[in-house]
Amino acid sequence: MSRFAKNGHKRVCRSLGYALTLATPQSWLDLSAILALRLTKAERAGLAYAALISMDAEDAHDVASLALFGTSRGGSQ
Repeated sequence: MSRFAKNGHKRVCRSLGYALTLATPQSWLDLSAILALRLTKAERAGLAYAALISMDAEDAHDVASLALFGTSRGGSQ
């Protein structure tokens, strides 16, 4: 990975590790800014798709709704 990956991809992987370790709302928001800067739209879509299909349908719906509309089925933000 360190020899062949693109520099931007390595930075994203490191940032993902930080967000997973910190696991705070702010760390996830910061990661989204890094993803927008370092990845293409197709790469971000692939990550989003992979994350959503790893969840059960109700949880995936809630996460997607929260991301898109600022609210989930339970009304949480």
